[in-house]
Amino acid sequence: MKFNPSKPYTVGLELEVQLVDSFTFELTEKSFVLFDKASEKLSSVLHKEFLQSMVEIVSPPCNSSKEATNILREAYEEVKKIGEEEGFYPLLLGTHPFADPCEIRITKDKRYERLLKEFQIVLKNFLIFGLHIHVGVESERELWEAFNMTLKYLPLFIALSSSSPFYKGRFTGLHSYRLKIFEQLPRAGVPEQFFSTEEFEGMFNVLKNSGFVESLKDIWWDVRPRPDYGTIELRVCDSIPDFNRIEAIADFFRLLVAWSKDKKMGRFYHQVVKQNRWNAVRHGLEGMFIDADGVENINSRIHGLVEEFDREGLIERLGIRVDNLYNVLSGFPISYRMVEAYKKGESIRKLAKFGLAE
Repeated sequence: MKFNPSKPYTVGLELEVQLVDSFTFELTEKSFVLFDKASEKLSSVLHKEFLQSMVEIVSPPCNSSKEATNILREAYEEVKKIGEEEGFYPLLLGTHPFADPCEIRITKDKRYERLLKEFQIVLKNFLIFGLHIHVGVESERELWEAFNMTLKYLPLFIALSSSSPFYKGRFTGLHSYRLKIFEQLPRAGVPEQFFSTEEFEGMFNVLKNSGFVESLKDIWWDVRPRPDYGTIELRVCDSIPDFNRIEAIADFFRLLVAWSKDKKMGRFYHQVVKQNRWNAVRHGLEGMFIDADGVENINSRIHGLVEEFDREGLIERLGIRVDNLYNVLSGFPISYRMVEAYKKGESIRKLAKFGLAE
């Protein structure tokens, strides 16, 4: 498995968008309309997805999170404009709040058909939508340092991005129910630790030679090493209807990857990572984070890390938009507003409107 170095701390974003009817907010199979009507510029970043009521906007590698986010923002605005003409809205939430999976159609594609044949009802329940963030590294050593550091701090990104407290017309009681759906796949959720490409390749080849995977795209972990791209890929974030928040989370991830350089991560307990993950999924920013130093509120840990990044000069070195970073980190993700509205009597159907990006 060859490692292809990237320019360090470049960033690429992948944003999954659900398409809903303008009047009912039901999912609507309008992805084909987008591909027919998209401009050349939009077509270059628009990708098909598992559902016919879903598309993905993918940025190229960029030198800053602001640049990558602006590409998503501009593409979203064109999708929204086409939707106004064709009777649909693009929503950015981790789940659809009330759709019935039985009524959803799958995109015709050999790979999707193969996966559906294998995973059956598990995959049919996948009315879930996420944000994936790639950050570039220039050496294999840095890749595995970043992988293990990200693995430890996954819950922070879950808590910052949560937008999926509702599913199939019910309040789940969780901030990010999307992750509980996704982890049902056999190669999803929290991975074990790896410390070299050779170690990772050994595991991958066992699965590939057994016929269970074809490529790295068949590994769906919360954090995925991509030696072929020279990136570390963060996959825990819900789709987010706030582009400033997307930019800030991407910057927070870039900072973490840069901070991980030359920091030797020993082995830590897999079960502790899973407990921390649950704490974020269930309680959001109020969840507790466990590490060797004890137990701390997730929100406090986020701000403690930012202070550490600042002390080491990383915020300035990476050209982070400081005001945006601090504004976002001092606020709350959309799941909080959705739950508050629900508890005040708002119907779950109307909660779908929270997915419209401002």
